[in-house]
Amino acid sequence: MSEQTPDEVNEKESNAPEKVAIESQLPLTAIDIESQKDITPPRGHPIRGLHKWFAARPTPAARLAILASVYPGEIDSDQLLNLMQIGPKALDSNIAEYVEGKFTESKGNGTLDDHYGYPNPNTQSPTEAQIKELHKTLNDGWGGDGPTVLDPTAGRGIIPFEAMRYGMDTKANELNPIPALITKVGLEYAHDVGSLEPDITSWCKKIDEKARENVDPYYPTKEDDRRILNSAFTYLIRCDSCGGKIPLVMKWWLHTTPEGGDAIRPIYENGEVEYEHVLVEETDDDYDPDEAPVTQGDAECPHCGVVTESDEVRERIRSDEFEYSIYGVNYETSQGEWGFRAGDEIDQQGMQKALERIESDFALLDFLSEPIEVSSRLNDPTAYGMAEWRDIFTPRQLVVHYEYLRAYQHYAPEIREEYSEQTAEAILTILAFGASRSITRSSRLSSWRDRRGVGGYIFSENNYSFKKMAVDNNLSAPRKGYYTRCENVIEAYEKLVTYLPEGGPANIACQDAATLTETWEPESVDVAVVDPPYYSSVQYAELSDLFYVLQKQYLEDIHPELFDSKLTNKSDEAVANPARFDELVDEEQSKKELSDKYYEEKMSDIFSEIHDLLSAGGVITVMFTHREMEAWDTLTTAFINAGFTITATHPIKTEMADRVTLQEKASADSSILLVGRKTGEGGNEETTLWEDVESDIRTTAKQEAENALNSGHSISKIDTIISAYGPTLQQYTESYPVVNKKGDSIRPREALSTARNAVTGVLSERYLETEGLDELDELTRWYVLCWLIYENDTLPYDEGRQLGVGVGIDIDKIKRSTKIWGKRSGEIQLKDHTDRVQDIVMLRSESADNPSTRKYPVDPTDERFTYTIDTVHAALHVYDREGANAAWEWLTERGLKSDSAFEVTVTALLEVLPSDTGMYNTLVNLVSGETGDYLDINLDHIDMSGIERQSSLTDHTE
Repeated sequence: MSEQTPDEVNEKESNAPEKVAIESQLPLTAIDIESQKDITPPRGHPIRGLHKWFAARPTPAARLAILASVYPGEIDSDQLLNLMQIGPKALDSNIAEYVEGKFTESKGNGTLDDHYGYPNPNTQSPTEAQIKELHKTLNDGWGGDGPTVLDPTAGRGIIPFEAMRYGMDTKANELNPIPALITKVGLEYAHDVGSLEPDITSWCKKIDEKARENVDPYYPTKEDDRRILNSAFTYLIRCDSCGGKIPLVMKWWLHTTPEGGDAIRPIYENGEVEYEHVLVEETDDDYDPDEAPVTQGDAECPHCGVVTESDEVRERIRSDEFEYSIYGVNYETSQGEWGFRAGDEIDQQGMQKALERIESDFALLDFLSEPIEVSSRLNDPTAYGMAEWRDIFTPRQLVVHYEYLRAYQHYAPEIREEYSEQTAEAILTILAFGASRSITRSSRLSSWRDRRGVGGYIFSENNYSFKKMAVDNNLSAPRKGYYTRCENVIEAYEKLVTYLPEGGPANIACQDAATLTETWEPESVDVAVVDPPYYSSVQYAELSDLFYVLQKQYLEDIHPELFDSKLTNKSDEAVANPARFDELVDEEQSKKELSDKYYEEKMSDIFSEIHDLLSAGGVITVMFTHREMEAWDTLTTAFINAGFTITATHPIKTEMADRVTLQEKASADSSILLVGRKTGEGGNEETTLWEDVESDIRTTAKQEAENALNSGHSISKIDTIISAYGPTLQQYTESYPVVNKKGDSIRPREALSTARNAVTGVLSERYLETEGLDELDELTRWYVLCWLIYENDTLPYDEGRQLGVGVGIDIDKIKRSTKIWGKRSGEIQLKDHTDRVQDIVMLRSESADNPSTRKYPVDPTDERFTYTIDTVHAALHVYDREGANAAWEWLTERGLKSDSAFEVTVTALLEVLPSDTGMYNTLVNLVSGETGDYLDINLDHIDMSGIERQSSLTDHTE
């Protein structure tokens, strides 16, 4: 960033409006509702149909960020929603109230569009009249020329596409070649080349037909009128005990229905395994397809019963000590009907034929031979012996993918000869997207989905996890084949063509966002809308290497500037990935600290570059989604270091509430729009004392939480906390730099921690009717609050640690002595009584060796306990282990009837624990029957209707 004093920034002539709409009130609830509709498949933005990418924003959120950031002054709610194509065309006023009202009504049997009374906004572009009126307002408000919009980390390009859709000058940049290419197709080819139909479909058919000639021999069938669509396959390993073959199957379903469905019955004989197809609803025996050899990774031999543990199973796969085994086949008849059969010898012949081809065809030796380089947190395939990308495919899959490349290469010269250079590039690129989309649904990492009777795709969980039951798609067949995937891509492209108005194309770059002034002039941008990488949630480059190595085979000569390296650029990627710092760890800094520092510095560089690119008075709007306070701290610090002050914030729902989480639970359901201007344009030059702003931050956070909870819009407890982050950070940056009385700098995390504690208090008051929580010891209070906020037994480590700070306890220091929590995949896992209390039966037996005394810290024979949660866990253990009678005696001996802390903890846990947990069910029994009569706890404020409860001491005795 160039050196400028705040006065020099102010002295520069600014054509920017003093205020833009995003710095005022917005109809957020209506836009939240539309965003939730948008992420319901298949309603999403058509650019998402071009190719798989990660963490896409809903169109309404993107449109809001763009339009409200450029619109001068304030904008009427109805005018904004109308411009965003939200609401019925005939409705001129009270659109937000209309949308909110429809949200609360019963949906009926029609489509979402039928219910709401207007079409999907994704399918609606602004009219010429709307664009003309908008641009007149923008030109007047921005000093004669409308603003130029930049997205420096564009992903696949939804934000810049929507800016183009409203006729704005647009710049877009993306470091990763895969989304950069998606952006090129959606923003450049769709605009410059236009429709490619019917030509592109014709070329797709030709490629498919040519490949099919060479693919069909690898899918032999016994019946001439059947074609294999896809196959479910697994691995056979040998039992060390008897030498029999063990199929690594967890369940034998091929396709489940409400009545039962298609399944495979294994037949074990003489150490071998064969398969038989059964319709479960028609079987006369008690066969259960859910019973299979593999349970939690361990494989039990079906011949002798000896178990091969999960580590050894993985080692067998890694060492190639296995056989592929096709156990189920999905086929289609000549009449178009599809069904299932068991895998048999003819399927193995097809696999063997492919293996022989690979061993004899030298041209296949280098196909997808690039090394796999991913971090262990992504379930590294190299742990299963997959050193190169070709290794994630069975021999047949590899041959089929290669045959489609050969067919594509056969027709590529004809396409280039027949069309102009740009049109040929567009056709070839889109056809390559079809192959790239096909590859994710036919690999060793693509799971079999019995609920639909087809295969899933690799990135169902945004990682490269190994699948013991996988799918082999016949790409030359319908449903999930190459032609269908191409049709999807072409359909999406053609929609994009129709959505773009006349005007100039976007200016697109593919480079490190921290170097953009090498491409574009300083102060050449007026508004930056930034959707930055998700901190540690998604490792984009690692996840995209599979696409990269395949597309490089197809497109290296067409887009040489994008495919000039062996793998994607990971060194310049703005993510926090501790695995990249394995060799740099020292006694002073951990891997996480190093990765956090890298992310902060990288985002500082990117924001600094945006600072230089922005004109005087320019606006930056950042969309960020993350649950971890550490992510917000590093991002905000980077924002401040780059020279920005937050001028407004808005929470908005942008994620699927029931989606598979991005890296466990790191991603939230809500985003915060952080709006900024250059420091010096309203920023504070004086140092501020932390003690002077702490109280204001606490008050603001409480008010924000109350507003979120009273809005009537469904919001989770963690998202309620996150909703307070925006206003907190705004107050912090307005007061920056902030120091304490000792003169030490206060980072954003301190302000966020204060806000979190304030909101936690609001949540406790709102959702806990139990009084006296503040009187409990710190550990017990922390335990209850974790369950209250996260509603399950796992939560991000940093969040749990910060929650501990809020109640006055260092959870790291008490971890070993209390064992009330443990780590699983980098997250906190809360422990219950089964993990913490010594076995009371063995304690009372002098002759029994009791390993639990060494393993668990809570001795249930004690008369007094350090923490109340220990008392409760001990009581639950006694009830579970010895029954209600012993529990009654145990409670009586310790006088717990009159123990107020015990009563508060029990009732609070009954309020916060999910009803499907074992701890909850035992608690219910403990407060019922005669043990309940003894404790005499007031449960009038707790709804336990429908829960089975013990009625007498004899109900639960052993």
